[in-house]
Amino acid sequence: MNNEGKKLFAIFKNGIHLGNERGGNVDDAIRKYLIASLYDKSLNDIEFVSFYSGKVAIKNLHYS
Repeated sequence: MNNEGKKLFAIFKNGIHLGNERGGNVDDAIRKYLIASLYDKSLNDIEFVSFYSGKVAIKNLHYS
């Protein structure tokens, strides 16, 4: 897997940290996180996706 140009993002749902995911931007990372969490069928549900947010992980390692 090539992670060049991809940042690590901390993923949140309703302000609670769920995990981390790499992506070209925060929306890409959230999409990848949802697919990995088997929510790929809900990607077109705008209300469902709106519960998720992200920010660049501290020191590109994790968010605490």
